[in-house]
Amino acid sequence: MKVILYIGHHKVGSTALQAYLSQNWCKLAKAGILYPAVETRGFANNLKKALGAGDQRAGQHVNIREPHSALAYRMISDVSDRSVPPQFQTLPGTSQMFRAINNQADILQPDTLILCSEAFANFGQVDPDTITRLAKHLPKATKEIQIYCALRRPDDYMISWHGQRLKVGEKPAPLQGDGFKQYQETIHFNYRLVVEAWTERMPDAQLILRNYSDILAAGGSTEDFVAQTDLAVPNKMITPGRANPSLPRAAFGIMRRANKELARPAAHALSVYLQKHGNDLSPVRNSDVEMFGAPQRQQMAEAFAPIHAYLSDLTGQATFFPDIDQMQACRPVPEEDATRQLLMALDPDAMPDLELQAYIRTLQKSF
Repeated sequence: MKVILYIGHHKVGSTALQAYLSQNWCKLAKAGILYPAVETRGFANNLKKALGAGDQRAGQHVNIREPHSALAYRMISDVSDRSVPPQFQTLPGTSQMFRAINNQADILQPDTLILCSEAFANFGQVDPDTITRLAKHLPKATKEIQIYCALRRPDDYMISWHGQRLKVGEKPAPLQGDGFKQYQETIHFNYRLVVEAWTERMPDAQLILRNYSDILAAGGSTEDFVAQTDLAVPNKMITPGRANPSLPRAAFGIMRRANKELARPAAHALSVYLQKHGNDLSPVRNSDVEMFGAPQRQQMAEAFAPIHAYLSDLTGQATFFPDIDQMQACRPVPEEDATRQLLMALDPDAMPDLELQAYIRTLQKSF
């Protein structure tokens, strides 16, 4: 049996890949490719498909779509003070999840087993022993292991990750000034923390390290994953829609204030509205918004240089990110100007409730 471990990173299309694997569970299982469940909701969903409902495009509970994120976060909570995110509901213990995966592998006897979660990217920083624990609990029939990891140029990545945090209601410091320092010693900037522990704890595994730009050129996260792992998927697979919409960069300043000043339900409603309409309303394209400033970009480039050298050496490439020089290139529109332009383009009357209508009018007067 071949085991493929997709270990992230965050914000590189992992949600779309997980949706693809979960929505096509039945076709994949019949083809000898197992995307195992870890808890009862996933088992029930897969049983329904196997009994005749078949695969279908549908909104799926996160436990079904991302079972191995549930496993990863449970493993992280076992060894740290980080709690399992609340969207993963009523999970069994880690040992029960491992037993569930192994039982499915023993009974179904797949040719390939896939464990897929961006949360695995945290293991090296939280506790490298979690990697050893995972390796020890892989099915006994495992003969080959591939580790697939996607990495995005760090300036673009940090912006995307920062937006994700704002989108879900967190209150991070702004990226302007010295904002990148909140990420500098974490997996969100130091990619060596993502990769190195896996190479040390699973030295016989094949590491597939991919530049996100190459993934996009290949057609996206699903297409690149299938191609790079030589996965023989069936024909007529269900292609999921966009799984994880983002806030436009011009909306970061709006959401930063909203998350501090509004109650959680109202801030969430505004976030959903800006995810859906913000890019169409913003007069400034995402690619034109400068989130860091020239001095900070220079600091980032200097700090990332040894990390980039490590990635290049590891993959045998002259440069892992061929466009790494763009990390120092400022975009033409400062974030504050982009935020002001989007704010003035918003129609308060289009907001979903009276509270948000009043809030947007207040921001337009004060920003």
